Amino acid sequence: MKSVVSVIRCPNYREEEVLRSLREAIDLIGGIGAFVKKGDRVLLKPNLIFGKSPDKAVTTHPTIVRGIIEIVREVGGIPFIGDSPGLGSATRAAEKAGIKRVADEANCPLVDFNRPIVPEKRKGKVFRKLEIDQSVLDADVVINLPKWKTHSQTLLTLGIKNLFGCVPGAKKALWHLQAGEDRTRFAGVLIDLYQVIQPSLTILDGVVAMEGNGPSSGDPTSIGLILASSDALSLDQVVCDLLAIPRKSLVTNLVAFERGLGLDEIEVVGENPSSIKIPDFKLPSLCNLDWHLPGFLKKALKKALSSRPVIAREVCKICHQCVEICPPKALVQSQGGQGEPVFDYGRCIRCYCCQEICPEGAIAIEPGWAMKFVGRRQ
Repeated sequence: MKSVVSVIRCPNYREEEVLRSLREAIDLIGGIGAFVKKGDRVLLKPNLIFGKSPDKAVTTHPTIVRGIIEIVREVGGIPFIGDSPGLGSATRAAEKAGIKRVADEANCPLVDFNRPIVPEKRKGKVFRKLEIDQSVLDADVVINLPKWKTHSQTLLTLGIKNLFGCVPGAKKALWHLQAGEDRTRFAGVLIDLYQVIQPSLTILDGVVAMEGNGPSSGDPTSIGLILASSDALSLDQVVCDLLAIPRKSLVTNLVAFERGLGLDEIEVVGENPSSIKIPDFKLPSLCNLDWHLPGFLKKALKKALSSRPVIAREVCKICHQCVEICPPKALVQSQGGQGEPVFDYGRCIRCYCCQEICPEGAIAIEPGWAMKFVGRRQ
């Protein structure tokens, strides 16, 4: 069976330009009527990881959300917006990201995911007790609206990774703890979520993407593209193709392939991928290893070879949000609470939640000393 992914140019976020590009992207894969019927309750799941202004390229741009609301209503769908940020409420994050204003103006409900439930009829194939929000199950249709960004744990956060927001906030930390430093195990959680949630449509905001120190502290970069597909796995593979990186370098793709998923032939419609040039896109460093090693070697090699989060003292505002979100409690307030937090790297599981949540971009990923040496020799 062939999967279809549309790739459409969209040079800016002017509302008329975005709406035109969204219509074209969706029409090329069957039209909105193929996904939404009259009376359907349609969940719009943007990326609301953290409340930052749209120009920072951290969240799905509000004009994308506005355009999808209009398109869904044209066929009689009943849209609502929902997400669960890593810290705080979706309402507050949406307000800072400009999405709440869109929701208010369009009279579209905005829902905080705070009702975790284990679906009885839909279970993960590996992780059997995945808790997702009741609102996701209540929806007749899920439209996934990810942002094209880098991610220090998974390389990129695209269609598959965006669905992690369907896990209510506090539950995310538990899955990070279960996965530990094994990126493939965490990717397995994401693939199971994809199969449980079964989004009908994924539309990627790549008009302005994020490169470098993603997913919340990287640099905006103009890509000028919107992608759409009924298959988020295929969409993520096409992004790898556009960046000229191996599809398996995205760990969610790798795990999916190992399970026999995402192997269908992909047809790209709209723009010809060979005509799209994305020069010098800065990917994050992924230096941590899958530690299937004897115990005596793990301790000796871990410090030398694995990456770790570090705090830039000159940037840190000592808000301690990183301390609050850290799943294994590997970050503690400095004595007296006057200085930047302190890492206990023995407990740190390299989930990089601290980096995701830092509002100042004060947490970077530092490779181990041996990896630095290798880098200099190359």
